[in-house]
This record gives sequence, structure tokens and C-alpha cells, in this order.
Amino acid sequence: MAVGGPRREVPGPLKKVLDWDQAITKKLVDTTFAVVPALNTSLRTYMKVLELSCHGIPWFACTFIAIYLLRSTASREIQINLLFGLVYDVMIVAFVKALVRRNRPPQNRNDDILTVTYGPDKFSFPSGHATRSVFIALFFTHWAYPEMSIIFRLPILAWAGMVCASRVLMRRHYLLDVLAGIAIGHLEYLLSGLLWIGPLAAKWLGDFLSYSEDEFDV
Repeated sequence: MAVGGPRREVPGPLKKVLDWDQAITKKLVDTTFAVVPALNTSLRTYMKVLELSCHGIPWFACTFIAIYLLRSTASREIQINLLFGLVYDVMIVAFVKALVRRNRPPQNRNDDILTVTYGPDKFSFPSGHATRSVFIALFFTHWAYPEMSIIFRLPILAWAGMVCASRVLMRRHYLLDVLAGIAIGHLEYLLSGLLWIGPLAAKWLGDFLSYSEDEFDV
């Protein structure tokens, strides 16, 4: 359960839940691989693309690039609130991981090109990719573009679902890690709505972060 230092004694009821989670996760993954063997071979590459598509580093980088390049008031409001949401996500997930300190599944392969082998991210609970994908999907489909056409809404929600499923199939996380990540992602989405930054404040923050003195389009 813990990495480094004395091992913590896991209470009996919690240990039963964790043992059940491990067994269910293994059975689910093994059964899925038996039905679709390519998921553990050639199709793993596509799951790694999904992994990269929801990694925090690209999302932070793209958000800062958008803040610098897209300077309309409407764009600024979305950019700044997305940035703060990503920050909430990192802080919440890091806190829970450091608190719980659950090891990742032993079958996990360390083949993530952006793997972090130190700090809270080396722990398994909750799945940071699950929290981030759910938050991003709900943020764009409900807060940023509430009138988004179903043509665009479904692919975004499907992407989040595939990211969550891939975390289990890649053996990066146990099933409960992902389910907890989905729940936390929903809470982050609600939190971003409660702490929503309005257009005037977003305009000022975006201008400050991009060091721009340009006027903003209305």
C-alpha cells in the first residue's frame, strides 16, 4: 500500500475492498484481452495516444499557447477558466494520491513517454487521466459551449470515456482508481462553475499572462 518507510496497516474491511478491486480489475482486463487480443499488442499504441491526449503537460502547454494567441474576450474567459480548472485538478489529485498512496498495478508497463516516477504521480489512486478527461469533457460541453451541437458533443464525451477505459486496459490503474477519478472529475467540473472567472477578470489575467497590451475584441 505504501512506498518507502514503514508499511501501513490496512484495516480489514478496506483490505477486502482493495483485494476485491484487484481481482475484479484483473478478471475484467484478462477477459477483455481474451476477446480482443490486439488491445494488448497492436492496439496498445492507440491507447498510448489516448494517454498522451489527456496528459497534463500538453494541456497546460496548449492552454498557455491559446492564451497568447487567441485574445478575444470570449476566448479569454474560456482559456482562463480552463487553466484554473487544470490547476484545481493537479492540486486535488496530488493531494489525494499523497494521502492514499496506493501502488499502481504490478502488471503496469513503464512505457509512458511522459512518465513521472517521483512525487504523488507514482501512486495509483485516483486516476489523474480520468479526473482530467471528465473535467475537460464536461467543461467544454457544459460551461464553455453549452449550446454545442451533439455532432461535436458526442466525440468529446466518447474521448473521455475511452481515456478512462484505457487506464484500466493498460493496467495503469485499478477499476476503483478510475471510478474515483470519474467522480472527482465531476466535482472539479462543478467547482469550476462555482469559481467561474468572469470576462473582465479573465481579460485582465489573460493580458497579464501573455504580456500583451493589445485591445480585446468584444
